[in-house]
Amino acid sequence: MAGPYRHQALIEAPLEEVWELVSDPRTHPDWWPDVVGIRASPALGEGDKYIHTTNVVPFVDAVDSVWVAERLEHLREARFRCTRTGTFASFKLTPAQNDTFVEAETGIDPVSLPWRVMKPVLGPQYKRWLISVLDALPSALRGRVSAR
Repeated sequence: MAGPYRHQALIEAPLEEVWELVSDPRTHPDWWPDVVGIRASPALGEGDKYIHTTNVVPFVDAVDSVWVAERLEHLREARFRCTRTGTFASFKLTPAQNDTFVEAETGIDPVSLPWRVMKPVLGPQYKRWLISVLDALPSALRGRVSAR
């Protein structure tokens, strides 16, 4: 079975600061593993598309794909999906006193036969990715705070 996968973390940062990172794809290269670039409108809204550039395979050039901001519920949930593969990532936020509880989910709803075939193979990669994302968020937040 290949997902979806869920993982949770308590992030020692206010809800608003965590929301700024997870809801804005332009910040994703700072903490989202393998993302090397994002081309998105500064006023990206729910339903808008953007270019997501990743470098997933060693010794292969970075790959551009079109993603869509499927859901942006202010301070609550950000959900993104790749239009080429069906890969998705969702971040649900809950205030926890001065900190933020994040439940992240990822997986793939394949959009074509090749991705349906790949789905079982991708499972372990999605699981590792999810843990890496939540591990990277706190340091990205600390970097933003110290840069201010």
